[in-house]
Amino acid sequence: MSFSDSQHAAILAAQQILENVGLSPRDLDSPSPSPAPTLPSTLLPPSPEVLSSRYQPPPAQAFTADELSLKCDRVNRETCVQALVEHPLGAIVEYPETGACEDSSVAHIFNVDPNPDHFINPKLNFQYSLGDGHGGRKNVQCYLLKGVTGKPVLCAKLTTSCKGLKLCSSHVSIDISSHHFTNRHKLTYINSSPLHTSEDTAEREVFLKTISFFCALKEKGCTLSLEDGILECESADLSEYDDDADIEGKFDRIARASRRPQKHKACKGALVLVFDKFNQPLIRCEHFLPSQRAHLVLRNLQEYDIPYLRALLDDDQQQIHVFETRAQSFGYGPLVPSYWHRDIDGSLRQGVLQKWVHKCQTTYVIYVPNDLQDCPRVLVISRNPHSHPPPMPVKTPPPILRCFESLLLHLEWKLADATPHRIMLDSGFMDGLRRVLGWSLSWDHDPTLQDLHPSLGNLDLVRRRINVLRNTHFPDGTGFDGAKLLADEQNKLPLGRKYVRCTETHIISQDTEFKLVICMSSRMSAHLLQSKRLSIDTSFKRVRGWQEFEIESWDGDHMRSVVSARAFTTSQSAEAHVILFRRIFEIAMSDTGLPVTFYHIHGCGIESIVADGHRGQGLGLGMYCVELVRENFQFCMYEPHRRLHELNPYDHLRRFYRLCITHFKRNILTLRSQVSKDVYNAMWSLVSAESHPDIAKTLNTIRQGNRKAKAWLKDKETAKFVLPAIYRPMSLIPLYIWKALPSTTNGNEQAHRNVNRDGINLTLLAGIMRGYQYDVRAMSSIDLHITHGINTRDREATHVHRAKRAVGRHGERVSYWVLLDELTCDT
Repeated sequence: MSFSDSQHAAILAAQQILENVGLSPRDLDSPSPSPAPTLPSTLLPPSPEVLSSRYQPPPAQAFTADELSLKCDRVNRETCVQALVEHPLGAIVEYPETGACEDSSVAHIFNVDPNPDHFINPKLNFQYSLGDGHGGRKNVQCYLLKGVTGKPVLCAKLTTSCKGLKLCSSHVSIDISSHHFTNRHKLTYINSSPLHTSEDTAEREVFLKTISFFCALKEKGCTLSLEDGILECESADLSEYDDDADIEGKFDRIARASRRPQKHKACKGALVLVFDKFNQPLIRCEHFLPSQRAHLVLRNLQEYDIPYLRALLDDDQQQIHVFETRAQSFGYGPLVPSYWHRDIDGSLRQGVLQKWVHKCQTTYVIYVPNDLQDCPRVLVISRNPHSHPPPMPVKTPPPILRCFESLLLHLEWKLADATPHRIMLDSGFMDGLRRVLGWSLSWDHDPTLQDLHPSLGNLDLVRRRINVLRNTHFPDGTGFDGAKLLADEQNKLPLGRKYVRCTETHIISQDTEFKLVICMSSRMSAHLLQSKRLSIDTSFKRVRGWQEFEIESWDGDHMRSVVSARAFTTSQSAEAHVILFRRIFEIAMSDTGLPVTFYHIHGCGIESIVADGHRGQGLGLGMYCVELVRENFQFCMYEPHRRLHELNPYDHLRRFYRLCITHFKRNILTLRSQVSKDVYNAMWSLVSAESHPDIAKTLNTIRQGNRKAKAWLKDKETAKFVLPAIYRPMSLIPLYIWKALPSTTNGNEQAHRNVNRDGINLTLLAGIMRGYQYDVRAMSSIDLHITHGINTRDREATHVHRAKRAVGRHGERVSYWVLLDELTCDT
């Protein structure tokens, strides 16, 4: 039995649909064995957009003699076409058929949705670049488009043409036959680069690495900005920081500064290749001096061909010719057509995109009815074959784009920090992608975006579309302005639903301002003011350009760590921390109606606070306490001869502030191999709740050590609150309060770690929302424990359980250090 062309096309389309859902026509003929148990799945048809993109248009049909006699080929009184094809509603045709020979034309009738919100001009689906020879007219009559009365309708007429392809100027001219009918399922990538015809040898790889490295050096040059000196000035004062978090933040600022676009005049010094005293090659700027160390210096050149690299940098044409001629004989290098190639004058030039040598003669005439309700069809007439290969499907058709954007909008607030990688890890997005593609859950792998359309395999394109949609969905952005809008919206909610409580900008000095965002619910406020022992810490990596501050405490009733306040700041100064603590406690007092109380001031309330030792954080907390007692003329319970309003910030810290011993000991460990054993043991002994037999002798032992030991002790003595915060006899904290407080900020560190699992390097808005979700889950788990007695773990974190775990971990650490000592002694 023979089939017509249209019947054959329908069979092929049905076959494609079966294959897309994992079936084959062979499955219909042979009985299937009993299937193994699989995940339950519901086979749903793909979305209309996906089905439309899978449409394979049939060949255009030439007019019969009877049709010609009836003038069915007439577009108007002057124009006629040789063939006609009609496409169903919503069909996506990316490569419309054109005339097979010169002056022949094909008419495409597209059935479209007349709704203005849904109408898409079919030309937007074309993969060809249109634009040369634009022209248009209004109210043109078209015989092939008729209204409900059967009469031709008036249309807007657009005339345009194919702009052809662009190729790199380094490619040789290639004679490829024209085409007039194809689809993306038949396309093959045409790569005419001669580099891919040579054998992949080690010598070739080293040569290409070397010339690529030289081209990068030629383009970038010395990266020093003459007006900044960023690297030199930023790297000079790291030694003043003794806290890991501070150093991390410092290096982060250096990295951001070194990556920012250069707005000033850059160094124009030549790059030279020299050898050091160990005969190791390095490249440096000619202006590099011991006093000008910020100029470019590159070492570790072992991957490159040093003689060839030196010839390139010295512009030794004779040697360059020797190396490149040899490469040419093996089919690679700049003497054969490549991205970087030798020009006629011998200079090394970068290829540029140029139009295909053969000008494409294909033209398009598009008729769109003035009244689509009367005639919901669009006519596209394509004339003459294309004189170039078909372009790759790099443009995403608008219907597919709408489908993709609808999946993104289902992310809701997660769109704030969506990336091509993150959306593929989002279960909700992937579930939606499966549904629109009609994939079964029983398939052994997840779909990818390129299954939606090949163009979405380009992650840069996906990222741009995400950014466009994000800017539309969040008109104020996902940074501070977006957070302010969210705070304004939440201020209209009942107290129990408020979370973003403060988005403010403060001036802390003449030229310095800092931004502050505070996030806490009313339940978090109540927990904060009911807590007696707090832990505070700052994280630097969850939100780009912001530091995340947390106040955490242990909930003894429910045996878990609870975050009582979360804030994002842009400053770590003491002045900024005063404002931070003031605003947090103001919000907590407003939510609960309770005053903030400190045990050393009011005789109840917050007994002690442990922190990581950041100077700005500690001093800011002390300065806040000074504000609290400004009008308090009572005598201090620890020093009855002094009134509370007379105490300075360091006096207050002596009464309740402790340092995390983990942070403190970590800094000592860095000096383990740089100071004597006696000094090292003396440093460790300062962490004590009990009195030393002779504290002055211990300090003197450290002071008489080497330069690093002296600097270490001077740093601790200069920060007036450090020694009292690790050695209790120097503080005024009662022994039982000192011992009741956890000696580390591990609760904070664990809270940071838990919330960081939801994502790091986020936008501010995403960081706020992910923090909100985390805090809501934490409060919900407390409610579950209250209501049903169900804990988050099989074992409750009782004192006994925590003590056992601590002893076990300590044993593991001791074993590690003993093994390290033994290895050190052996060497």
